[in-house]
Amino acid sequence: MGVTREGARQIQKRHKALSGLYLWWPQLDAALDLARRLAPCTDFGLAEELLRRGITTTRYSFDSLRACAEFAGRQFDLELKDGVVTDDPDSLTAVYRATRRLAERQGLATLLQVSDEALNAGVVVTEDDVRALLSASESVVWLDDHHVTWRSSGRNRLVNTLRTLLSVHQPVDLLSARQAVEAFWAYRNSGRTAGQADLVAPTITGLRAFCEWHDQFAVGDNGLSTTVTLDLNAELGVEAALLVELIRMSPNGVLDRTSLMETAEAFGMNLSTAGLYLTFHPAFMQLDRNAWTVRGTQVAPYVIAAVQQEARERSLTENRDFRTGVTPDGRPWVTLAVTSNFRLTGVVLRRWLPAGTPSTRFELTDGRGEPCGTAVYNDETGFTHGFGTYVRRFGLRVGEYVFMSADPDEETASVTHGGSDEVSRLAQTNLAN
Repeated sequence: MGVTREGARQIQKRHKALSGLYLWWPQLDAALDLARRLAPCTDFGLAEELLRRGITTTRYSFDSLRACAEFAGRQFDLELKDGVVTDDPDSLTAVYRATRRLAERQGLATLLQVSDEALNAGVVVTEDDVRALLSASESVVWLDDHHVTWRSSGRNRLVNTLRTLLSVHQPVDLLSARQAVEAFWAYRNSGRTAGQADLVAPTITGLRAFCEWHDQFAVGDNGLSTTVTLDLNAELGVEAALLVELIRMSPNGVLDRTSLMETAEAFGMNLSTAGLYLTFHPAFMQLDRNAWTVRGTQVAPYVIAAVQQEARERSLTENRDFRTGVTPDGRPWVTLAVTSNFRLTGVVLRRWLPAGTPSTRFELTDGRGEPCGTAVYNDETGFTHGFGTYVRRFGLRVGEYVFMSADPDEETASVTHGGSDEVSRLAQTNLAN
């Protein structure tokens, strides 16, 4: 018509009858049909496709297309949200939020993981829906055909874990890196609440794609390395960095668990923290049974065997006195000599409760009747852990004795300790009572 949009509005205002007419406008109908078929897509992508197909001769914005549809009385069920043209803004929002949350939580995600995350928020989208919606976003990075991440994520746990791993040693082969991430995140998952989603380690393929894309990492023939300089103390924290140095200072760079924990204790480290580091932290590796080192340390097999033999010989010299029984009123009891393992871990590795006792949590009290932690008995293994609080509170030493009497019905247990004769008297007093 050769007039501006404002001019068209003025004409419509002066001629009310136009409002009731159905305007024959095949060009507009073709544009709207194309928009519906392309959605979800970016508004820029829609404008470019309209131009390419010759439907428009100038670049039409989404708002212009909407104005034309309203003027012509055409149904227009599309919306522009976050730069994306879509007929389902709720699904778009859910998919974008899911992708961003996953990227922050675990670095990257598969399309299936995004679909599952959206479903947890109450929105049903298929993997094909996810692919279409994410393809329209400039904030999403396609690592490959199945893995995505969020470009501007302020926090990325996978990046942080890999930096921790590589600050100790690099390069690291991708399989070892993936196993370290999985072990470390398994520990993180154990402390998450019921409402928090588990961390899922990426596949080897996903990890490679992520590291090849991220500017802090490089993947070469020898494995994964960083493109930036990493400071051990800054990446690991004071305690983990100290544990690394303690292992490296040992003659062969490898220590048995008891020696390592005793050394860490002598330097003021919390034993529970040190134990967790050895079990889950990516900086440390268990070479074999009871043999630990720092990741990347090359240790000959005969050295590992020698460390294991020394630990075994020392363990055999320790008093392993262990007696159990049941009082006349049905309370199970145990008297045991404090070994290095019990003192450092707070775990009783032998079954002391009667057969058939189910897994139970016992609230512990000391000889003064004060609370001193919670012990957990596992009926499958027979192990009881949770005595670390008592051990640390009273500074138990190897060779002392511990007496414990439990009440499975009340889920309580009393703990006392002392020398052999002293504990024997305590036991007789408690059993008599």
